[in-house]
Amino acid sequence: MHGARRHQNLEFASLVASRQIVGHVARYAMAGAGPITAAVAQFALTLILLRHLDPGAFGTFAFLLVISQFSWGIWSALLCAPLPVLDNHRHENGDSPDLRGALFAVNLVGSGVIAIGFGLLALWLGMHGATSILWGGYAGAALLRWFARAHAYVAGEPVRTLASDLAYSLTIAAGAIYIIVDPADALWTATLVLFAGAALGMLPFGRPFARAQFSLSFWRDLMNYRTVWLGQARWSVLGVTTSELTGNAHVYIVTAVYGASSYAAIAASALLVRPVNVIQNALTEFERPQMARQVRDRNLAGLNGNARIFMVALVGAWLATAIASVLVFAIAPNIIFPPQYDLWTLELTAALWLAVALARLVRTPGSTMLQSGGLFRQLANTSIVSAIVSVLAVVILVVTAGPLWSIAGILLGELVCAFLIMRTTRSWLGSLARPSEDRVGKV
Repeated sequence: MHGARRHQNLEFASLVASRQIVGHVARYAMAGAGPITAAVAQFALTLILLRHLDPGAFGTFAFLLVISQFSWGIWSALLCAPLPVLDNHRHENGDSPDLRGALFAVNLVGSGVIAIGFGLLALWLGMHGATSILWGGYAGAALLRWFARAHAYVAGEPVRTLASDLAYSLTIAAGAIYIIVDPADALWTATLVLFAGAALGMLPFGRPFARAQFSLSFWRDLMNYRTVWLGQARWSVLGVTTSELTGNAHVYIVTAVYGASSYAAIAASALLVRPVNVIQNALTEFERPQMARQVRDRNLAGLNGNARIFMVALVGAWLATAIASVLVFAIAPNIIFPPQYDLWTLELTAALWLAVALARLVRTPGSTMLQSGGLFRQLANTSIVSAIVSVLAVVILVVTAGPLWSIAGILLGELVCAFLIMRTTRSWLGSLARPSEDRVGKV
């Protein structure tokens, strides 16, 4: 009898686990559908530009795109990552002041400042005046949309995020088709559709987000951000900045030393691993609020389970990307890459990029858990070490072996970062199991 009951219990546990996995996969599908669609559309647009722009113009576009995506990381550090932690703090301490208004105030002012800065940067890099103004508009609108996406996840409204991503994707896809038909001013058209996509992508967030964004006690909310900055954001920004140096030091060093045209081949091969990077970012934005709730509830089993499923999804995305890359080079590389790019160079850099992507995804679940727990200072300390390794390695390789091998310096920094984050995560999970210790970062 006891054996039969034990067997029934095992069957029930297996059924529950299966349903949890299916539910998690379904949520991942929703979280990934929008960003993947956006990635496909932006990938198509970039491929078309690769064929219609000279290497110098394409290198400039790719460089600005990298800087723009870095600004998304800064926004995640300043606003998106503190958002679920502040939400947890509000639930645990109902009588404490609600600091979320400070995030909305910084979002509004900061996106305007960034828009002006990006417009000036594009002009300095050689873009025409009207195109550089549009690029600045795109950079600012993209940041507004980035924070709105994170807010929708924390508010439990992922459908709004999906709708925003689809609006963004469809607009870019329409622009890519237009460039194929009329490539006369491809860079202007591409910048226009990026701006239009980011602006239209704000519409699905509707009145709830608009009310929160504009119903501010403006000066007071800006001043309240100091508490968020001192508690979390300063360490998170430091971590993002040093992580950017870990992962993209080559972009700045190669462009500064050799010019945008030398970066073009590196950027072209990086297109092949773009899908796995997009999926990694999308799932991180989705998982962060889920993990923050599990940290709040001290649900170690759920936290570890999420991390395992997260890792499986990332590895699956990497394998699919690696297989697709091999097939492209084996069957028809000219479908993607124009003839002026050397095929061996592209194959070498693509292989290095795949190795970098694998090292990066290994650390992603642990890094997301640490963010969810508010351990921004520990993450910053980790990324400082890896940034130093990356910058030194890239400088040495650029000087001794040329710009292409700079990616190997990035790989070394990413491996150091992965090792340090895995060690920090293991130590923190151990402390989380002990109630007497401080488990999360302070707001």
